[in-house]
Amino acid sequence: MKVLFQRSEQAFLPEIDAYIEYLNQDQRFQAFDSSKLEAGYDIEVYDVIWEFKGFGGIQSNQQLIVHEYASLSTGKFPRTKNFIKSRYNPTPDLRIFLNEAVHRGFNFKDQVEYTYRDMGIDSQFLQQTTTQKEFDYVYVGSISKEREIDQLLQSFTQKANGKLCLVGSVEDDIYESYKNHPDLTFTGKVAYHEVPEIATKAVYGLNYMPDKYPFNFQTSTKLLEYLALGLKIITTNYQWVNDFQKKHDSQFFTLGKDKVFDVTGIDEFEFKNHFKAEEYTWEKVLEAAQIKEKLLHQWQ
Repeated sequence: MKVLFQRSEQAFLPEIDAYIEYLNQDQRFQAFDSSKLEAGYDIEVYDVIWEFKGFGGIQSNQQLIVHEYASLSTGKFPRTKNFIKSRYNPTPDLRIFLNEAVHRGFNFKDQVEYTYRDMGIDSQFLQQTTTQKEFDYVYVGSISKEREIDQLLQSFTQKANGKLCLVGSVEDDIYESYKNHPDLTFTGKVAYHEVPEIATKAVYGLNYMPDKYPFNFQTSTKLLEYLALGLKIITTNYQWVNDFQKKHDSQFFTLGKDKVFDVTGIDEFEFKNHFKAEEYTWEKVLEAAQIKEKLLHQWQ
């Protein structure tokens, strides 16, 4: 079975690499990344077309169509966008959702088969050896006003909080405002395999997520990766992270609801990390989602 994952050259989506490695270990599957194929490739030669959904998409009676909803819609009017996608996107053979909250958010009314596929941890985060610390904190992810990172950085201009390394794409106006601050280091977007080595140079991992829809319902991949690296977690206060701490008997330093970066008392705080990262490798996550079984069942 030949599976084509549709990815633009700009899309990050590390899960595609995990899917491809996982499926290609099984002789029944051949998986491909569209962004690495030569221009003009023939889509008709693939048995399965796998799309990470925005609006629209491919329709085919000869191929299996998989729609993956790894997150709810963001930006302006996210619920309206969810509604439009659920009512007007083509009907696939299989849907994959990040979790139950994302599934409920789209509220599909048909009987299409579905499964849940949570975020996983790449093995390189489990293999990273201890590195000499260069930063107090690291933040990995999108550096944007939508995620309210500008509020975090403003706190560093008001008093000395220590050194923060920010890893990921950064909006131009944020970068121009803070690029000369001596305690802030922007790496920009880096290759995924470089992230563990950079992140482990910090003592604390920042899970700075706004307590607003849809961010507060979705898995924080960076938090899983921080924990796998053995970093101590500093987080904003929202539903998913609070549920996570209870589920995994862990304890993180939580910022106040005003999201001002105040870490008074952190030296005396008792951090707990009972999260078993080895149980969240991509292979185990994809096995739990029954990805192969779902594809083979639809192919019959």
